[in-house]
Amino acid sequence: MFIQVSSGECVAMVSAESVHPAHLRALFINHLDAVLLTFVIGALCLVLHDALNLQTFFLLIGMALIAWLAFAYNDLCDAPYDAQDAKKRRRNFFTRQGSLRYWYIAAPFALSVAALAFLQFGARGLLLIGIALLAVWAYSAPPLRLKSRPLFDLIMHALFVQTFPYLLCLYLTGVAWQPIDYLLLTLFFLSSLSAQLEQQARDYKVDRRTDRNFTTQVGLRTTIYMLKFSTALLVVLSLVGVIFGVVPLLLYPLGLVCIPLVWHRFARRAAQPRSERLVWTVGILAALYVGGVCAYWLVANL
Repeated sequence: MFIQVSSGECVAMVSAESVHPAHLRALFINHLDAVLLTFVIGALCLVLHDALNLQTFFLLIGMALIAWLAFAYNDLCDAPYDAQDAKKRRRNFFTRQGSLRYWYIAAPFALSVAALAFLQFGARGLLLIGIALLAVWAYSAPPLRLKSRPLFDLIMHALFVQTFPYLLCLYLTGVAWQPIDYLLLTLFFLSSLSAQLEQQARDYKVDRRTDRNFTTQVGLRTTIYMLKFSTALLVVLSLVGVIFGVVPLLLYPLGLVCIPLVWHRFARRAAQPRSERLVWTVGILAALYVGGVCAYWLVANL
């Protein structure tokens, strides 16, 4: 559906700059934080339910590849918009001439491996990878391009970026739901929502000229208020979960790692963007911790 891209729909060759070997790194690491986050969320679900094994570990790899596809495809469809701003143009791999040939190599490979991971679970796996790919297309590409439709942009991000990977693991493994699952799904929804608000606030000046989204319609001040409110609600619900014993000790280190991100949202000025270095640091620490837990669990149980 989105492997073959019409240049008239998503990509126009908007830059005279051609792809050089040094640029290829951007195709794979620009959204590595989101890929790691998808892996961490899925791994958390599997570890909490003692459902981590070689089959489900392969599922995590498939989920991470779908996350990479989603964000790379979003960049592909954003290329004509990002080309209008110097900073965004440098950051987006697909604003360069000749970039599509690398997409046509990398995307089919990633999709094939991901499909194998989901096929392990039969019709249920096919259903969920189909939903995921449909959401990727609907969010980024015309004619729907829900990311440019105010409110739909927030809903899609909140439902699919962090919430869907956890729900996907719950459904495919068939485990019994626990109170922690309901709490985590709520927290992931709020976290995804606040992340989208934060990103729109960061790009507000550019998006107001080149695109359309929730923040360009309601204004930056409203978005900042919503960002702080959703973050505060996330913190309150987390503390309630800890107080009532819903949150297991396993998750405490992850909560501590996220404290600097939460603090930065409230402490920085409204016009100040988020710290990408801080986001990367938190993501890497979380991935290392969960990766260590997964490795220990696999060694101890296989």
